[in-house]
Amino acid sequence: MYGSWLDLLRLFGALLLAGLAVKWMDDVLDVDYDLCQGQRTLAARFGRAALPYAMVVMACAVALAQSPAIAAFLGAYAVGMFARPFERLPSQLPAWAESLVALGLCSIIVGWRGALWAASFMLAVDWLDDLVDRFRDAATGQWNAVIRFGLVEALLVILGALAVAIFSEVIWSLVGLVALAAVTVVSETTTSKLVPEDRGEGPWSRLS
Repeated sequence: MYGSWLDLLRLFGALLLAGLAVKWMDDVLDVDYDLCQGQRTLAARFGRAALPYAMVVMACAVALAQSPAIAAFLGAYAVGMFARPFERLPSQLPAWAESLVALGLCSIIVGWRGALWAASFMLAVDWLDDLVDRFRDAATGQWNAVIRFGLVEALLVILGALAVAIFSEVIWSLVGLVALAAVTVVSETTTSKLVPEDRGEGPWSRLS
């Protein structure tokens, strides 16, 4: 029994840390947008040091449980390309090609079931995030799957993706949902709101 509970704790820790690392790196890419929205994330606070810290967090995740941590990371990378699949990236490959490369690497490292879980679970997580942010993204013009495809369609995709994830890796999925909630709490508690002066707005900007 102790070994089983210990394995679950290691799995939770790995998925939690991998989720935090992915969230941190995503915040690095969106740091300017978040600041304009009046939010200072950890990425904004740490500046250029954010990426090295995220790599350390990811290394700790892999040390706890290699396969689920790698699957979560590569799955998040692959799903992240979905918004602009034909965009040419610094590698000179289109985004959809890098998604396939990421999933291919995931399949080689953790097996096809792990890769299937990575793609389906991270798709569900990504679209759940779009579901929460749909009103803010509509106001700012950000790409959002729920706005693009519709609420009912997005909910069906989320439910279908979760079903596939549970089919491929039941325990990873259940623990992953708990880890997702923990990542959300950590993200919310470490993000501070900016006053207008912090965003570079003068005291007279409200009158303009």
